[in-house]
Amino acid sequence: MNLFEILINTLRMRVIPLVTRLSLILNPRFILTRVTELIRTLIRTVLNIRPRDKDDYYPIGGWLVAKRLAYAVVIIVGILCTIYIISQKDALFPGSEESHIKTYDYNSILLKFAKGKVRIKGKSGWVAYEGEVSDAACNGAGTLRNPEGVVVYEGNFKSSMYEDQGTQYYENGILEYVGNFHENQYNGEGRLYRETGSLEYDGEFARNLKDGNGILYNTGGEEIYRGQFSFDKILYSYLLGKSSTEMATIYNGERKLYELGDERVRVMDDIGVMTEEIVNSSSVDSAAKVSAVFVVDSAIRIGSHDYTTFDGIQQALGEPTYVGDSYATLPELLIINKLNESSDLPVISGPGEIIENEVFDEYVEIENYDTDYLVYLHSYEKDGLVYNFVSAPNDTGFAFYYILERNGGDDSN
Repeated sequence: MNLFEILINTLRMRVIPLVTRLSLILNPRFILTRVTELIRTLIRTVLNIRPRDKDDYYPIGGWLVAKRLAYAVVIIVGILCTIYIISQKDALFPGSEESHIKTYDYNSILLKFAKGKVRIKGKSGWVAYEGEVSDAACNGAGTLRNPEGVVVYEGNFKSSMYEDQGTQYYENGILEYVGNFHENQYNGEGRLYRETGSLEYDGEFARNLKDGNGILYNTGGEEIYRGQFSFDKILYSYLLGKSSTEMATIYNGERKLYELGDERVRVMDDIGVMTEEIVNSSSVDSAAKVSAVFVVDSAIRIGSHDYTTFDGIQQALGEPTYVGDSYATLPELLIINKLNESSDLPVISGPGEIIENEVFDEYVEIENYDTDYLVYLHSYEKDGLVYNFVSAPNDTGFAFYYILERNGGDDSN
């Protein structure tokens, strides 16, 4: 072994232990262990030294607190504050870049005092909110995201609720609603979209429901109905008294028109409704007007509630004015025949005879129909309207119903 190798080995023997010791000292776990041990030793030392005279106490109110104990409390509080400051470094020290935004945990105490644009992290660490805050709440413009990072709402907030103008998305990021909000609910003008992305409704809302003037669209995005809504349903009484010309602008979906003398029945399958339109030859205005609206539905919405049984209907509309048999009208018979043709609809009795002469696909002349056919009715009156429900005699529910004005003629008996 030459002199150079001896020198190298000597240096290695001296340097390696130093490097090993240095790497140990700089190891974060070692540092944390040593600091923890020092703090524990310091606290134990402070707490184990008993005060010997009154100068070793702080008088606080009527109590004497050992100075050593006070020092220990200060040290502990200081340590806890240091740990908290380190955990909130993104909020306290966002950086000098103008684009860097203060970031807070959702339960951070500092968030209660924040003002301006911030980021708020959810429980599992994702950025749930980015936007304006003040008075310990989301106030102003902001964006809300779900745990997958998908935007579920962007717009204005007030007291951490959706307010005024905003845009809401489904959980998969597809547009759901754009318009006005109040306390997290659709309220005012807005546009509602289906999960497929097609426009469903454009109009007025109240308490998250279609309510007021609006336009309804089919799944292809084509306008089918323009009129009044109430508690998320078409307000069918709105159609009463409308002329044939007005009906042509109100409904634009699939249609079929049946005509028998001065009577017309307009079938509007896209909204599950038929209207009976009568020409009043004694009136100056001889245009046919809607005298009754027939709804092919075994539930009726009265106010904000849906009713399917006569017990519920009686609670909403009062005692019935008539219960019993009645001769069928043309629209009643058309609906009954339709019920018999479809396996998805409740059948209340067998089909009735209707002699038709189809002129066009959308227009049919009726030559005659079975006027001796009997239907079973439950009739109610409320607020100037007559509600007739057609059912089997012993049923507690109904197959369909229709509405007419009290002075518009009641054919129920």
